[in-house]
Amino acid sequence: MADIAAIISDLRYGRTKLLQAIEGLSRRELTELPIYAGWTIKDVLAHVLGWDHRVLKTLPLMLQNRASEVASVEVDEYNQESIATWRHKSFAEILAEVQSTHRQILEIISQLDHKEIDTRRERHGRIITIRSYVIDVMIEHDREHAAEIELWRKNLEQSIDPAEIKARLAQRRADFSAALTGLSEADLLDKKAAGEWSVQDIVGHLADWERLMLNAARHIHDPSLPVIRPVSDDENKAMAARHAGESWDKTLAGLTAVQQAVDDFVARLKMGDWTLRGPYPWPDDGGTLAELLDHIILHYDDHIPDLQKWRSQMMNKP
Repeated sequence: MADIAAIISDLRYGRTKLLQAIEGLSRRELTELPIYAGWTIKDVLAHVLGWDHRVLKTLPLMLQNRASEVASVEVDEYNQESIATWRHKSFAEILAEVQSTHRQILEIISQLDHKEIDTRRERHGRIITIRSYVIDVMIEHDREHAAEIELWRKNLEQSIDPAEIKARLAQRRADFSAALTGLSEADLLDKKAAGEWSVQDIVGHLADWERLMLNAARHIHDPSLPVIRPVSDDENKAMAARHAGESWDKTLAGLTAVQQAVDDFVARLKMGDWTLRGPYPWPDDGGTLAELLDHIILHYDDHIPDLQKWRSQMMNKP
C-alpha cells in the first residue's frame, strides 16, 4: 500500500498546484480574461472537470476487465462539450465539482490493491494500465495547466501600466464633469435623469462607491488597516437614500473630496504595489490593486452615458 499512498500524494499535489495557481484571482480574471484563445480559467476548470468525469467512468470498466468498453473520444470536441456543459454555472459551482470529483477518484484509487495499478489490460489493440492511462495522465494534466496559469498570471501582472490607468481615470472624470456642464439646479435634482435617479443621486452614489473602493485599496496596500466588509444590495440602496435632502453643493463636494483622496493614494504607490492582492468591497471577489482602481474607472463608464443623454435632452429642450 506504500505505492498507493505515494500515488495518492502525487495526485493530490498535482490538483493542489492547479488550485493554488488560481488563488487570489479576481472574478474578472477567472471568468472574463482569456488564458488561451477563447478559454478563460473557468473554462480550463470545466475542461479538467470533463476529464475527471471520464476517469470516474473509466476506472470501474478497467477494474472489471472491460477496458475494451472505454469509449474513444475526439479530444477537441469533448473539450468543447465539457465547457458548454458548465458555461452557465457559476465559478463557485465548478470549483466545488472539481474538488468533489477529484476526491471521488482518490477514494477509488485508495481502495485498490497495489497490483491493480500496473495490471495490463487491452483496449482497442493497445495495452494500458491504470497507472499509464489514468494516474500519470491526471498528474501531468494538472501540473501542465498549473504551470500555464502561473505563467499567464505573471505576464498579466507584468502588463499592468500605472500611467495608463491614471490617464484613463483622469479622462473619465473629465468626461463626467463635461456631462454636468450647463445643467441647472432643477436639472441636477430631477428624478427622471436616469430611471428614478437624479444627477445628484448618481454623484452621491459614485462618491460612496469610490470611497469604499479607496478604503478597500488602502487595506490591500496595508493589511493592518480594517478590511472593508462587502456591501449587499440592500446596503447599496440604503447608501443611495442617504443623500436625500442633501444640498447639491454638499453632494458634489463629497465626490470631489474622495476623488482627491484617490489621487493622493495613487500618487504614493510604488510599482510593486499595483500587483498586491486583496478583497474587494462587494461579495465573493478580490484581486489586484490595479484592477480595483480600474473598477473606479469602469464605474464612471457605467453612468456617463445616462448623464450625457440627460444633458443632451436638457440642452435641447424648448
